[in-house]
This record gives sequence, C-alpha cells and structure tokens, in this order.
Amino acid sequence: MSALSDDFLDSILARAKDAGATAAQALTHRTRYFEIEFDHRSVDLVRSTDNETTTITLFRDGKRGGATLNGRRPEDVEAAIAAAATAAAAGVADPANDIADAPSLPASDHGPAAPDRAAMRGQVDEFLASLPARHPLLRLRDSLYTFTDQETEFANSRGLRQRERRGRHGFRAMFMAKDGALTTSFNAVGASAFSPFASLQEAAGVGRLMAECERSLERRPVAGKFVGEVIVTPHCLMGLMPSIANALAGPALLAGSSPYKDKRGERIASPLFSLDNAPRSEDFSAGADFDEFGVPTRDLPIIEDGVLKDFLIGYFFARKLGMSQTAGARNSRVRGGETSLADMIAGVKRGILFSRFSGGAPNDNLDFSGIAKNSFYIEDGEVRHALNETMVSGNFQQLLQDIHAVSKEVVNFGDCAYPFIAASGVTISSK
Repeated sequence: MSALSDDFLDSILARAKDAGATAAQALTHRTRYFEIEFDHRSVDLVRSTDNETTTITLFRDGKRGGATLNGRRPEDVEAAIAAAATAAAAGVADPANDIADAPSLPASDHGPAAPDRAAMRGQVDEFLASLPARHPLLRLRDSLYTFTDQETEFANSRGLRQRERRGRHGFRAMFMAKDGALTTSFNAVGASAFSPFASLQEAAGVGRLMAECERSLERRPVAGKFVGEVIVTPHCLMGLMPSIANALAGPALLAGSSPYKDKRGERIASPLFSLDNAPRSEDFSAGADFDEFGVPTRDLPIIEDGVLKDFLIGYFFARKLGMSQTAGARNSRVRGGETSLADMIAGVKRGILFSRFSGGAPNDNLDFSGIAKNSFYIEDGEVRHALNETMVSGNFQQLLQDIHAVSKEVVNFGDCAYPFIAASGVTISSK
C-alpha cells in the first residue's frame, strides 16, 4: 500500500487550530479508477482517472462545520479551512459534537493493487459476444466493468490515525428488452468484489434478471385483489432493507419514532430471519475498517433468529443517546436459509415473485404501498406471467414476523448480501 502523507493531514489539523478550532479531523480518499463502458453492441469508452478528496471538519465549543476540497493546492486548503471555520461559528452548539477518542489500528490492505486490464476487456468482449444468443431481445446501456483502488487516511487532533486501502472490481448493467413495438422499463444491477468476476453473466444474479426482463415484454395485471404471499428477491431487498434499517438507527431512536425503540431483547421477526452488520467481513469488498470519525468498525448481529439484539448507531447518535456505537458503517447481511428458491416457488398457492418496489418511503409504523416492478405472478407453485400495474401494500413489521422461508441462494452485492425471502400477508391488487 502506498502511503498517503501524514504531514498533509497534520498540517490541516494545525491550520484548523490556528483558525480557532478547539478540535478538528480530516479524512482523505485517494482514488485510482479504471472503467470500461459498453452497451449491447460494443465498448464505448475505456479510461482511467486519479482523484483525491479531503473532508475537513472543525469543532468550536460544541459547534461543527465542514468543507471538502479536491487536491492539495495550498490556496484550496486555506479556503476549505476558512469555510469550515465559518460554518462552525454559525452552527448550533451540541454536546455530542466532538472528535472521537479511539484506538489507532495498524494500516490495512484489502484486495488487489491494480487491475488486469487485458483480462477485464476480454471478459467484456466475451459477455457481449454471447449476449445475442443468450438474450436476443435485450438492450444494454451505460454498463460498466470497473476497478477502484482507494486509499483512505484519517487523522484527528486527539492523535487518532487510521489508514486502509481497498482494491475492488465493480460491475453494473442497465438493460431493457425490446421486441418490435413491445418494450420493458429499464432494470439495473451492480456488484463489487475483490477478485475479478468469474463471469459477468453470473455477477450479482444478472443472468436471471436479464431472462426475467425478456419475459416481461408481455405483462398482465393480477385479477382482482387478494392477500397473498411474496417471494422477495435479493435485488428487491436492496431497496427495502434501508427502510427497516433506518427504523433501527440512531435518528429514529432519538426522534422516538422507531417502532422498535423499546424492543431490544424481544422477538421482532420470524426465527428464520437474522440480520448482521458486517463492515469488517472479507465477503464485502466495499466494507470499512473505520468510520468517518476514525472509530474502528465491528461486525455484530442486529437481529438474530428473529430477536432484536442491537441497534444501528453511529458515533454522533451514540453520544446523543448515551448508547454504545454499533454501526459507524453499514454493510447488511441477511443470513441464508435452508430452502431452495425452486421449493419456495413450489410452495406458493397465490402470490408474486417481488423483484423491485416503486413507491414512497414507509411511515413511522412501517406501512408501505407501491407498485411491483419487474415482478411475476405465482399460482399453484408456478410462475405464470409478468406483472403490469400491480400494487403491493403491507407493513414491514408484520412482514418480518410472517417470513416462512429463507433461501439457500444468497446474492453478494459487495456491500450487502441477501437471500430470497418468502412471507405471507401482503395485499396485492391491480392498480
């Protein structure tokens, strides 16, 4: 790992003190980035970039102000410190505003230091060459195969120093299907991993999504309105889990709006459901060894066998709430189960394969309502047809309680990992 300059961050802290700060911290990201951009016909762009950003945070008598700068030009550094000092002077004092006192970790190094550009280009060419035979009706746009090498360094005026490097590959595909006058909406999927993907066709379950996209050219709404089952896909969980996580997080606890605020130690979900926060896991290339305050992260269960074990609380809200910090960084993992997806589908009398949710944020009680996108109707254990203009509504608190199967199959997106989850009690209707 090539070291960033300790002198640079130390000079920022010294200048912040000269600007009147009673405490200060600085976080620098240096990113070397390589990307191959392509559509369904050919590669459009190959490029490399190199960038460095630093976030400076000043504290003055309980007030906080911040600014961000690109590069290290002395005049830009001075301007950023002045802007942060001005923001701090105009801020509202809060006893929770302060830098962290935490142990400094040994510098860490994760993933490869450089991309194999020829191998990456070969994978893209192979993927595009096989696409017409695999998915003849598919149209790609703005798709990427990338490599990111990022060094992160942190320092504060209490002597806390952290440094880590992460090198990871990334893949993002955006696609639709078209057959004459018939078209689908766009769908997208992305993932990251330390190692190059064995096959872009299989990365993050993209092959299954592409096949479902083509099948979605002919869509029908459900007949009538019914309360049925949903099999929530890993890709749908990516959109739904933040709402559940936010109900377990510091802001909702401080506001008193979380329905789980007094539930620690109680069962809030099916015994089949377990949720971990795992920023230190080597399963996650986009994890973190420390957070934005330099506090070391840790892996821990949040919900285990349905029981609420802990909340998701970062540094500031831990101080506000007088609670232990548990989640300076979030990398959610729902543990896989013992049922195959095929068996889950076979067990559905009437319901949907729920692949994407389009709707507003749930209310404080976690009631939700929206449209099922890229989803399919299931009846008597068979996937019958793609859905059009189909509404889903329910309550996330109840949905977690009503989970009756969790799949063996788990999709790792690089910053989170989810299985398929089957639950009952969701209202499904034509729009």
